[in-house]
Amino acid sequence: MNAPRLAVQGRRHENTADPDATVKAPRTGRDTVPRAWPQIHEVFEEQVVTQSARTRFLHVANGTCTTRIIESAGIPGTLSIWADPLYEGPVPDGLTDAELLDLRARHLAGPPEQAHIDVVNDLRQWRAAIERHESYDELILWFEHDLFDQLNLIQLLTWIRDRVPTAKVVSLVCIGAFPGHPRFKGLGELTPDELASLLETRQRVGEAQYSLAEAAWQAFREPTPEALDNLRHTDTGALPYLAAAVTRFLQEYPWTADGLSRTERRLLELADAGHVELSAALPRMHDDEDVYYITDTSIAELADTLSRTSPPLLTLAREPIAKGGLLQGSVTLTDAGRAVLRGQRDRVATCGMDRWLGGVHLQSDADLWRWDDKRQSMTVASH
Repeated sequence: MNAPRLAVQGRRHENTADPDATVKAPRTGRDTVPRAWPQIHEVFEEQVVTQSARTRFLHVANGTCTTRIIESAGIPGTLSIWADPLYEGPVPDGLTDAELLDLRARHLAGPPEQAHIDVVNDLRQWRAAIERHESYDELILWFEHDLFDQLNLIQLLTWIRDRVPTAKVVSLVCIGAFPGHPRFKGLGELTPDELASLLETRQRVGEAQYSLAEAAWQAFREPTPEALDNLRHTDTGALPYLAAAVTRFLQEYPWTADGLSRTERRLLELADAGHVELSAALPRMHDDEDVYYITDTSIAELADTLSRTSPPLLTLAREPIAKGGLLQGSVTLTDAGRAVLRGQRDRVATCGMDRWLGGVHLQSDADLWRWDDKRQSMTVASH
């Protein structure tokens, strides 16, 4: 029987381990750690966490692709995830965690007629695993450099700070490169032995990481992007991948040149050459991307959105689902889409806008924040 699935940022979330279960003893030791780690040591400069053979771990990772590799590597401990696509949908300020959780759960469930309960991906279960403090001695967080992970990391660290006892060890594995993987995209591409070697590089989370995460999480939820734009110009060394991720998030705002987000523009560019299959477009969406990796779910939703604008910017030719997956279909640029792509028309002025980015609700009938790529900063255009 297939495990439940919630498609968020391409991370397949299958059933996590029973909270009381453990996996076999690790097959790794210091002799398995690669000799040369130039990129990793730039991040983990402080003393790594030491452990005893009886340390009980709780691993919280960016998705079950990573937790499956942790299990395959024989690293002991209980497995859980924290993996909300926070760059999509509302994340407003002024809500308690419980209220925000309910809002995000409704957003992730989709329209009422499509909604279903997925216990594995219930955001409450992610929190409950961490709240069982007595079941583990050390909480290990497994994340990476990309936008999806950095947003989850700042939320998670902020949440942990007020809820996990200060005496409890919280440590972090967070990388943006790995030897032998020149186009590294994430932990999910590592072998079990490669991922196991990272365990000894983990860094204990301290005040610097907690403070920066809290400031970033607050800025992300503000009703305007000014605080987030300013934050990336401050000292973010405690979370070394955060500034680049924030910059990439801001590039999802409408651009001053044409009103398109960076991701929208890339899809229109691919369609400009003529009829293009979504399955062929997906890998090419990652050209020149270092921080944001669109998934099959996201590109399918983007194609659907751009085909439903008025006027539509793309024509979406759908194929029966039975033929296989979300990417069964193709897109073609419309005349309106071509005019917007050429800068002859503005996407927002032509099609309107109603979209949430973090705590900012972008609406075309109000003053609209835009990304100025020449100045590499945010600006607001009066309605």
